[in-house]
Amino acid sequence: MIERLGVKAISPPKIGVSIILVMCAVLALFPIAFMAMGSLKQSSEFLRDPLALPRDWTFFDNYRAIWIRFDILRLFLNTVAYIALSPALSGSDFWTPLRNNAIFLLAIPGILILSMVVSVLLYEQVHGWKFFRSVYYLPTILSAAVVGMLMRIMFSGRGAANAMLESIGLGGLTQDWLGSASTAFIVLIFAFYWQTLGQGVLIFLAGLSSIPGDILEAAQLDGASWWQRLRQIIMPMMVPAIAYFAVVNAIWAFVGVFGLVYTVTGGGPGYSTTPLDLMIYRRAFQFGDMGYASAMSVLLFCLVLAISAVQLRVFDRLTND
Repeated sequence: MIERLGVKAISPPKIGVSIILVMCAVLALFPIAFMAMGSLKQSSEFLRDPLALPRDWTFFDNYRAIWIRFDILRLFLNTVAYIALSPALSGSDFWTPLRNNAIFLLAIPGILILSMVVSVLLYEQVHGWKFFRSVYYLPTILSAAVVGMLMRIMFSGRGAANAMLESIGLGGLTQDWLGSASTAFIVLIFAFYWQTLGQGVLIFLAGLSSIPGDILEAAQLDGASWWQRLRQIIMPMMVPAIAYFAVVNAIWAFVGVFGLVYTVTGGGPGYSTTPLDLMIYRRAFQFGDMGYASAMSVLLFCLVLAISAVQLRVFDRLTND
């Protein structure tokens, strides 16, 4: 009957695939919807029955509480602190963690360039390139908790960092690396670079393998230097790999630093190194303010979504050009 009317019947396998896709979509969207609804509820009601619809909607009271703590002057000073890695703090438990996440975000270009240079050197098969390729990738397979504990031990008062400085006659530079915000961020960025270098090298080596070798050989025969080949040939042809690396690590800078910061500094001293995801955890599970934590989570989700969209748009335009 359906075929007589000119309507093509859906075969059972397609129906099964459709059901699976719908179920996956529900599983993916349910946590987001649950978080968004929780951000509009009072914390006491959230804790009493998380899945129930709220009787007394707070609507945007939780978001208003975040905004009330916003201070234009202090946020400007914190924006300057992004560059200087200053321990300046604001009076807010949203904007200060946001500043801390921005520090990780601004550290991405450095590891991107370092990974690119190391990848090109390994691609040209310098002496010992197989050994170095393995060494660079080893930290990548370690968990953030393992890396964090290692850094915490190395940069403690009697750790390997201070011992090495004393052994080479620079004992005056020894300090409590985790005792101040500036030096604590240096340790965190170093840990980020140490663990991410192998990932970047692997991604960029895969991208380099797709570049025709005769192009690089022709440029070398024409007298192009190593830096000229890197800047004018390799970098433009590596835009997709660079885009992937930048987007993944930009997302990590906002939602993936919890384990590293928690094990290295615990968010301290004070809240000076606390990122947004750690602050959300504290507000939700230490202070019991689930509504406020849900509102922070929604804002974090929107922020990461916006940054990723801008990055993808920019890289898509660069690829098309």
